[in-house]
Amino acid sequence: MSRLIRATSLQGIDHLIAELGGGFAAIMQQCAINVDFNKLEQETLTYRAYAQLLEHCANTLNCPNFGLKLASLQSFDILGHIAIAAQTGTNLAEALDWVIKYLHLHTPALNLTTHPLDDNKHVFLSFAINLRPLPAINQVIELTIALAIATLKNMSNGRCKPQSVFLPHTLGANKQTYHQHFGCKVITHRNSAGVLIAKQDLDLTLNITKQHKTQAALNFLAENNAYSQSLPTQVSALIRIMLPIFQSANNTIAAALNIHPRTLHRELKKHDTSFVKLKDATRRALCEHYLLQNQLSVTQISELLGYQEQATLCTSIKRWFNCSARAFRAKHC
Repeated sequence: MSRLIRATSLQGIDHLIAELGGGFAAIMQQCAINVDFNKLEQETLTYRAYAQLLEHCANTLNCPNFGLKLASLQSFDILGHIAIAAQTGTNLAEALDWVIKYLHLHTPALNLTTHPLDDNKHVFLSFAINLRPLPAINQVIELTIALAIATLKNMSNGRCKPQSVFLPHTLGANKQTYHQHFGCKVITHRNSAGVLIAKQDLDLTLNITKQHKTQAALNFLAENNAYSQSLPTQVSALIRIMLPIFQSANNTIAAALNIHPRTLHRELKKHDTSFVKLKDATRRALCEHYLLQNQLSVTQISELLGYQEQATLCTSIKRWFNCSARAFRAKHC
């Protein structure tokens, strides 16, 4: 099933392409995207085509930070009713709750989750793309995070400041470019893409201008079911984060979800899965993504996936893909 995204996410891309010396119509045709830019709120496209368009622009226009530039031309308003409703919250925590519950109405391909860290002082806002296999996602991830940071700053009147940004890939432009956009240090080659903020920032009151369409937005969302992430989705998201620090055991994940390990096992069984299956599937998806990127060594991938020994990863790769890591890359890269 195709995972769509509202075409409002293309807002400003025509102007940016022209600014960079490209032919907008030609690029859209090359990427097989037919969208009426006069009716973006009514149009959709597949998320895969959206991600591929951004990568195509970055490559053909020689602009490695294309996603960041596009983010600077957009705002939280691209989420439409979700953005309006989110701004009815009294603080950032409530605004995030609105987005998490209804983001699927903008696109079911993107998940936003929040994870308190063990130090009880920070919260990690994690973005995950639900496509298999994953396309090239560098540009779309950078755009999403840049837009999220700008929104957090805007809604808190500049009081919410990111502590650090995590990216699953190598920086396309120089570090200064990223620091200018994110305003914090950037940590690359992580399993999860997201933003680390101070936990106390969730209590910041919102800086909201008068909304004229609030009731219409609330009515719209009331007519659509809120999306509660399934337990397997929550578990997989936590596993991704905790793999590199060797904290992805059954009891650790259960503690993060504030439930007993036996309860976790019982509830996952209701979803016809298990912790072992989810951990293996998460590792497989991440491994495939890292191998296709062709930037990391098998040793580095082994560490990111939480394996104590590289040999264990090599055995898993043969089980997953019926070939070695080298053969996989030779075939697909």
